[in-house]
Amino acid sequence: MIEGHRRLAAAEQLGLTEVPYDLAAEREGDEAGQFLDMYATNHHRKSLSTLEEADALFGASANGASKRRIRKATGLSPDEVANALKAGGMSGLARETVAAFGQSISLDQAALFAEFQDDDTAVNQIMTDICNGRTGQHVAERLRQERADEAARQQLIAQLAADGYGIANEYPGVGLLLTYLTNDGEDLTPETHTACPGRAVYLSSYNPPIETHFCIDPDSHGHAPRSTGSALPDLSGSDTVGSDGGDTPTGLDTVPAPDPARRLVIEGNKAWTAAASVRKRWLAGSLLARRTTPREAMPFITAQLLEMPAPVRDAITHVSRSSLFHEITGGIIRHDENTSTWPAVRLPIAILAGIAASYEERMDGDSGRFTWRTDRRYTQCPRADAGAYFRFLASVGYELSPIEQAVTDGVPYTGDEPADALGTRGEAGTTPDALAEDEDKADHGEPDKAGEALPA
Repeated sequence: MIEGHRRLAAAEQLGLTEVPYDLAAEREGDEAGQFLDMYATNHHRKSLSTLEEADALFGASANGASKRRIRKATGLSPDEVANALKAGGMSGLARETVAAFGQSISLDQAALFAEFQDDDTAVNQIMTDICNGRTGQHVAERLRQERADEAARQQLIAQLAADGYGIANEYPGVGLLLTYLTNDGEDLTPETHTACPGRAVYLSSYNPPIETHFCIDPDSHGHAPRSTGSALPDLSGSDTVGSDGGDTPTGLDTVPAPDPARRLVIEGNKAWTAAASVRKRWLAGSLLARRTTPREAMPFITAQLLEMPAPVRDAITHVSRSSLFHEITGGIIRHDENTSTWPAVRLPIAILAGIAASYEERMDGDSGRFTWRTDRRYTQCPRADAGAYFRFLASVGYELSPIEQAVTDGVPYTGDEPADALGTRGEAGTTPDALAEDEDKADHGEPDKAGEALPA
């Protein structure tokens, strides 16, 4: 049956034994087409749930329908078809969650669940974000970032282990650090310590991780403390984190407890990077791909060109030739393009692309990421200017992440969740920026659960 399911059911209820029908014998072997016809009929008469829609298109694809045929039969965009095929193949908690949402989520949101279907914790995080009225895109990007960071970390751990290093899962006692050791009167460094059988490394949780090199047993391997000019730091009276009888050897149990404010700086940097990825995709796929300029754009463009805030002034003359410009425009707009044939309603999009690219360039990189912080006297993109840019994006449909919202509102960022895993925030009104040093200048990392225990 391709069409007529309800007519057949009605006939059966009336006790009819025969009904008229049209036999399309040539369609018998076209199962993909049957799926598409059933999708079109049911989608027209009553709205399918998101999962039902995905399952129908997945069935058509599994039976040989190309993406092009599916797009032509359904009128869906390439991205919508790709997302439907992802969602149609998911299982487990992800499928149950999407089914429970019914028609209240989109195909691209369903595809997020499919992407993380192997991680129930991630599925629950995305579900919570959507239930809170958000899209799930920012949470998903943070999850991708965490996966990429962990994959790179594990690759580094494997390489260090292959090179003969022990991998510590606790920060070592300062007396074991190469920074405070000598060998035959010469200061030890990671390069001069490579032949020692006691060589070991602790990796911080930063990205990229900071390598702290140390020796498991300095006395046994002929190492001595450095001169009094390099005395060990005094950790007396500070909170410490211990191994508590774990797998790490004696001496790896003295390190200051991680500073919550410092950890918030690390968290903020990650959130800022993830938000930029989501924002750039949205610019390319939504705002700058429009055929007409949104009415909110001209007042924003006019103000930017008249006031020339620092990000626009410093970047707009060259940014249209950059790979970033190509990224956020999806390659649709080129700096050397002849726009004389463009309709007038689209021309401001080209100007808007240059302004957006200027902001994105100045908020990127080591200096640009300081924009979200409140303690930096200089940044390539001042916080107030970034806030104006974000307010405009929000006015034309972009969903601000928590860190972008904090910049827009002119308040300190305190984490993506009201009560997250960053630890105590300190007294009310205390900003993390005023308390934390730049992590790029850190000598030591906080204790981390990642890695393997050192050999006994």
